Amino acid sequence: MVQPNSGANLLELFDLQQGWIPFLDAYLREATEYKLRFNGTQMDVRFQGIPVPFFQKEGKGFATFMTPFQSGTVRVLINGQESETFVYPDDRKLTEEQFNLMLEEILSEANSCFQLSGLTTHVNASGRNRDITWTQWSYLDRSFHQLKHIFSKIEKQPLRRLDKYTMMMKREKVQHSEQVTLRWLDLQGHGDEIPSMVQNVKTLESRNLYENQVLKQQLQDLYRLLRKYEVVEHDEVAGKALRYKGIVKRWLNSAFMNEVTANEGTYTITQKFRKHPVYRLWYQWFDQLYKHNREGIGFDYPISLKDTFQLYEMWCFMKVVRILREAGLVVDSAGLYKLTKDGIFLNLAENKESKIQLQCGVSLYYQRAYQFNSPTFHTFTQKMIPDIVLEGENGMIVFDPKYRVPDNLGTALGEMHKYRDGILKRDSGERAVQEVYILTPTTDEVAEEMRYFQLEFQEQFGMGAIRVVPGAEDEYFHSKIVGSVRQLSRLEIK
Repeated sequence: MVQPNSGANLLELFDLQQGWIPFLDAYLREATEYKLRFNGTQMDVRFQGIPVPFFQKEGKGFATFMTPFQSGTVRVLINGQESETFVYPDDRKLTEEQFNLMLEEILSEANSCFQLSGLTTHVNASGRNRDITWTQWSYLDRSFHQLKHIFSKIEKQPLRRLDKYTMMMKREKVQHSEQVTLRWLDLQGHGDEIPSMVQNVKTLESRNLYENQVLKQQLQDLYRLLRKYEVVEHDEVAGKALRYKGIVKRWLNSAFMNEVTANEGTYTITQKFRKHPVYRLWYQWFDQLYKHNREGIGFDYPISLKDTFQLYEMWCFMKVVRILREAGLVVDSAGLYKLTKDGIFLNLAENKESKIQLQCGVSLYYQRAYQFNSPTFHTFTQKMIPDIVLEGENGMIVFDPKYRVPDNLGTALGEMHKYRDGILKRDSGERAVQEVYILTPTTDEVAEEMRYFQLEFQEQFGMGAIRVVPGAEDEYFHSKIVGSVRQLSRLEIK
């Protein structure tokens, strides 16, 4: 007998080397276009919840599908059957190891700069604590969908047991003569005369087990924790915390939870927590929630990013910060952080305009905005937000990370003219940008073949491209950053 195909086997992907293969067996790369084929007439394919449109031809469905510009585990729903697959980083850009290295170095540099920030609030995320921190929120926000999935499985099939309860009931309700009934009749001295109400044992199914009691206690703790995040002075965090709190409240008010009495005090991991496939995941999720092994501010867990290029932009900025800090040029790094009454948040995000004060009147900015009414440097056309800017009193040097463009560098570099020609000095009307450079994680082979990476080209035109790759040596980039500060401050810096 032939085993019937599952919904997942009905979907195929075209591979250049192997031809049509099952979709879940394919090696997917980020930002890559693939052809799909569905062997059936009824098709409902969703990638991360987004439907994939098919057209029918000869009784089969065909579609063109583009993987997202990010790597990691993704959910695929095929005719109601949910599966998981993995999207790998593009080998032409960054490997998975380099991706993780960027996260680690962002955290490391954020912790180092915290010592120079001048902030007095003490932050410690080592060991286990129940204070709110950015590391904890990053984990909670990234993995809350996983908790929803786990709770859904537990709610459908919770742990339960059969409990026996002694109670008085009508004699006609007694279906089996229990020993407890006979003993009760004998003690009461009824003899052959059986009263209308007798004592018996009734077996009832109970969900009020220790593991479920711990589960309810953890949900109550999570609800209180989300209330703290709900009132922080960070709109995005507060909004998400409010939404998550509503979901947890619905769980607590569910019929399943109403049957359970919450555990009080400390709890321990039982054999059911260790061995049950679903309860083990639940316990591990909460174990991670309060476990932080690094001290200070940072991203202890992979941060929630829509695209890999955003992480590369942040990493390049922190790379510049590290070069300047090790050169002894950083005066104040408080602009990296947002200090609120609830704690300290790393404020390095899109359009936050984080600032680090350097020596000699030079400042380093992340995504500084320039527009028509900016006081010192302004634009006469549209608003411009370069990613990394070294700004002095008489000009600036722009570095723009471009993760996507190793194969289209000339076009990307041409766009840098808008910064060099469009940002002007307010007092004189002269161009403010002295040099512009693209930072890219391209390979050595590409860099050697293209003139944009050559020193002669950059010295002649004041623009070009610099190779900046996680884990690679960057002596030229180091000298360029320190030299740029020297150029803007007009002082000798070793």
